[in-house]
Amino acid sequence: MRLGSVAFSVAMAAAGLIAVSCGSAGVGVDACRQVESARCVWGPACGVNMGVPVRRSESTSPVDDCIRYYNDACLHGLVAAAEPSQANVDACVGAINAGDCAAVLRPETTAACAWLTPAPDAGAPDAAATTDAKSD
Repeated sequence: MRLGSVAFSVAMAAAGLIAVSCGSAGVGVDACRQVESARCVWGPACGVNMGVPVRRSESTSPVDDCIRYYNDACLHGLVAAAEPSQANVDACVGAINAGDCAAVLRPETTAACAWLTPAPDAGAPDAAATTDAKSD
């Protein structure tokens, strides 16, 4: 009888962990979707292979597949501590929609989308300083 209650407790604990890990607590989910949707629309004009990784036989178009893919992928959110402002998102989407392939392919390299790159951790050692210290 005791073995059964231990097994039940273990099963319930595992179910609880699974339920918690399947939730979406991502930061900037909507911002991610807006940016990635714009990139999906402009991808073909910039030579992006739209058949990878989401091409499905019943799909309506590669662009729709891409948008559908990022609707799910963006549930993880952005690598950011805080939600970006809508003004920042609009500026980034605007830069992508301008049709500049550099902004489509690597939006984080443009001024309007620089917020996509997370700030370095203030507590982490500076990589250059660490390299210099090792070479001394």
